[in-house]
This record gives sequence, C-alpha cells and structure tokens, in this order.
Amino acid sequence: MQPTDDANLISITIFTPKPEHFSAFLDVQRENLPRLGQLSQSLAAQFYVARDGRRAILISHFRDEAHLGEFQRSEAFRAHRDQLRPMLEDAESGFYDLVYVRELQPA
Repeated sequence: MQPTDDANLISITIFTPKPEHFSAFLDVQRENLPRLGQLSQSLAAQFYVARDGRRAILISHFRDEAHLGEFQRSEAFRAHRDQLRPMLEDAESGFYDLVYVRELQPA
C-alpha cells in the first residue's frame, strides 16, 4: 500500500516483544490493526516482522499531530495498547520524514 499524499506525519514504532509472547503479540496485531485502520485519523499503516523473530515495526501515517492525538485518545487504540503492554519488553516510537523513495521495479 502506498502512503497517501495527505500523510504529513509518519510514526514508526519498533516493538520488542517478550520471546514467550511473540506469537500472541502477532495474533493481537493481526486482529486489531485492520480495525484500528478504520478509524478516520489513520491514513495508512504497514506492519513488518523481523525474520529473526525478535522485533516488529509498525509504520503509521497520519495527516498531522492533531489527528494522531485523536487516534491515540480513542478507546479502540487505548484498549489495543493495554492488550499489548504485558507482552512487550520494549516499544520505541518516533516521527520520521521521508527523504527518498525508489519505487518497486518490475521483476
């Protein structure tokens, strides 16, 4: 999925689940992310899992900080965050600006 042109705020979260909860963490993300994506403040998202099974990355696209704040105050997001919290060793988030794109080339 390509991010929308309206997405001016990119949030990247790097999750380090507890090893014994990695599978449950993935199940929760797979179940809840599609529902959270239906909230009007969320423009797009991509979720990646490290091949070594130790970390996961969520890239979330929002129009601006006000929309992100609305999203984070939603009951759906707070319930999701509370469900994940006991499964995590760590989670680090930050805002990023896109500086380069190379489009996918045909094989």
